[in-house]
Amino acid sequence: MNYRYNKGDTVYIRCKHETYDFATDAWSLADPDSGYPKITEKDSAGTVKVDATSMTKIAVGKFEHKYQLASDALPGVWPCFIEISSGGYKDKEYFSFEVI
Repeated sequence: MNYRYNKGDTVYIRCKHETYDFATDAWSLADPDSGYPKITEKDSAGTVKVDATSMTKIAVGKFEHKYQLASDALPGVWPCFIEISSGGYKDKEYFSFEVI
């Protein structure tokens, strides 16, 4: 867990998607399947606050999501995950942030 937010703050999450090319032995930014990546966020009590919402594309392979915490947001660790689909193969990346 790397990030802490105060109640009322805007949570700002960025991610990137890369693919590997065996022919060139290199990674490069690429867009995932349509509608991905999707983010899900839960508060510290386990209530879903953001449910599989598509993230906003900012460039090829780069995405962001902003979420305004309520002034009475529950303090504690908020678990989240980003789901990606590329060529029909799905994966999830789990992370969390803390509300203080």
